[in-house]
Amino acid sequence: MTHEEQHPERAHLIRERNQRLVLRLIFRTGILSQSKAVQRTGLKAPTVFRIFSDLEREGLIEAVSEPSSRSPKNRKKGRRPVNYRIRSSAAYVVGIDFWARSAAAIIQDFAGNLVAERGVCFASPPSAEDALDIIANLIRDMLVESSIDRSKLLGIGVGAPGSVSVSSGVVQFYARIPGMNEFPLGERLRSLFSVPVIVTNNASIVALAEERYGQARGVSSLFLFLVRAGVGGAFIQNGKLVSDRSRTAFEVGHLSIDPSGLACSCGNRGCLELYLNEETVCTALSQIEPCAGIEDAERILSANNPEVDAALKPILEISAHAVRDIRRLLAPEAVLIVTRSKSLSEHIAQAASADFERNDQRFGPPGARIIASEYNPVLACKAACDLVYEEYFAHGFGEGSGFPGGGFMGGSQQRSAGQQPSGAQAE
Repeated sequence: MTHEEQHPERAHLIRERNQRLVLRLIFRTGILSQSKAVQRTGLKAPTVFRIFSDLEREGLIEAVSEPSSRSPKNRKKGRRPVNYRIRSSAAYVVGIDFWARSAAAIIQDFAGNLVAERGVCFASPPSAEDALDIIANLIRDMLVESSIDRSKLLGIGVGAPGSVSVSSGVVQFYARIPGMNEFPLGERLRSLFSVPVIVTNNASIVALAEERYGQARGVSSLFLFLVRAGVGGAFIQNGKLVSDRSRTAFEVGHLSIDPSGLACSCGNRGCLELYLNEETVCTALSQIEPCAGIEDAERILSANNPEVDAALKPILEISAHAVRDIRRLLAPEAVLIVTRSKSLSEHIAQAASADFERNDQRFGPPGARIIASEYNPVLACKAACDLVYEEYFAHGFGEGSGFPGGGFMGGSQQRSAGQQPSGAQAE
């Protein structure tokens, strides 16, 4: 009796894992031949041949005919390798980012191409139930607009505000949206669309977006300050979100900078986000000219008015102090400041850099820097989509996920986002 016959369940799991490994490799490289897959994975050639055949039969990959760049005289003899790519129409992924003032959503195909995008601004913060309805309607509208059947929806990735339990998909606390307290966002969306839903804090997806597609590409260690209605934080080390138990966000907005300061909804006093947020910035800039929102703030800040530095001085000093504390605590290679105003991000980064030059060069790795970036909702949603791809390639989504490959790539829908799959194993 063979080993597979003695342990059929284990052999089945190994086959699934190896199939996901090869599929992820094709996804990441764009185009891949079977011979290259053998080299990259260490799997035996017959195993790779079977995996490619299965994936092609399931409609997940397709052969690509590429014109030869060599002249007939210089072309090597023998059969040319057949290259394969992800079949982009095999499945679709939704990415969401929302907070008290807006929501953004995109759909990507299985190859990671943007198919549709939508966004909406809120005149006032919606309730938790209304926010759920808005998100669901954005998804439905994009599916209809793009003529995508729901059966091809692979999963939904969500960047949610506040304290989020990644393992359960519950928004544990967010004071700015009424009712967003122990709100089972992942479960509710899963019941509406019958697909896996991965929820994490929106500071985390913004950090991933900047590290993969934005201003912080190539940075090995990154701490993010996301300034909107409050201040969110996230820490990335070697391409992975650093988590605290089941949470990936750092509650940097609730660091106390003044123990006897203003009372915060978290129960603390003098929290950073009470002094650093869009409203306090607009109030400060109103000393110069009317500033009703972040668009006005950008206009005033970009005009190089000499009065700006004086108006923002208390806020910039507090910001620099917070950046200094994080640099001393975590020593990241880079600190990233993201706001909805490019000029505001630059002012905060410049103030923090000047503070570092004066006071803090003993701390942090050599060449550490502070980067300014403007919030990009499409990139944030793209990173939310990445959470779905990564979870699928790592663990699969199992029967009943509605995905063509669910039958042979089964797995848990409850694992935390961002976990990496094991390497190839002999079948």
